[in-house]
Amino acid sequence: MINPHSTALTLLLIVALAGCSNTNTSSDDSRQDLEAVADDGDLSAFFLAAKNNARAEITTIEAINAVLRPYDRIYRPAGDGPFPAMLFFHGCSGATIAHEEDWASFYNDIGVVLIAVDSYTGRDIDWEDTCNFTKMTPWERAGDVLATVAYARKLDFVDANHLGVTGFSHGAATVWTTLVYASTKTPPINLQKWPEDGLAGVQLALPFYGGCSERWTVPMPTISFLAGNDRYIDATTCERYDAANPDMNKYASYKIFEDATHTFDHSKPNQSNIDAGSRYDAEATLTSQGMISTAINQVMR
Repeated sequence: MINPHSTALTLLLIVALAGCSNTNTSSDDSRQDLEAVADDGDLSAFFLAAKNNARAEITTIEAINAVLRPYDRIYRPAGDGPFPAMLFFHGCSGATIAHEEDWASFYNDIGVVLIAVDSYTGRDIDWEDTCNFTKMTPWERAGDVLATVAYARKLDFVDANHLGVTGFSHGAATVWTTLVYASTKTPPINLQKWPEDGLAGVQLALPFYGGCSERWTVPMPTISFLAGNDRYIDATTCERYDAANPDMNKYASYKIFEDATHTFDHSKPNQSNIDAGSRYDAEATLTSQGMISTAINQVMR
């Protein structure tokens, strides 16, 4: 059964493009196509592809959890807890262990569990299909966010009332899309209805290099971290969003690192990201972490 509703389809396509580098190879036809589009500056075909592919088989929260949970990587601070938890959603190139471990070290040091979600392995999804919007668009993957929130609330070492969600590139689009859906309690395109508990317990959202587009209205403190020298994401979308939605300024904020590139927080970037001009920015990463630590102390303790 196909869910025909595809609300918010003008959303965040650019976000998901940026993670389209394979973690195992340095180049391929898919990546070359993406680079050509980025060079040309015309992303309209990718927007159209996103709209056309934003459909999925109807499933349930329980079924999503059955697919995802065997492939989670959970990083815990020392002690019994319960601890606040951050739910971590990778970019369209898939899970990168070194990236997870860098962030896990940061979160564990401040007493926060990190639950890294692998959206691909249990579904046997090729990263190229996601980067090309033939499978697992953000409008479907938002179901992974809701399922993981429901799962995290049940863990005995997690404080169910103090959760956060963070995503990178395609993962950032997924987090933002989830907030859009939550605003009207519209289910993602692969769910029949909005879950009763929805985002209960989630108190902070942290999208990285994902842009700002479709309006959401849930009272969720959100910090978008962006790169001013991003080949794929126009950081000024967040400036325009901020100006167009003054009523949400107390919740939605952003930080642009003017000299940073896409995937600036990857201390060990893969070769294709390097080839595309991405580079690690230790200062931007540390600044992001400082802002996150402050936000966690304010809303997740």
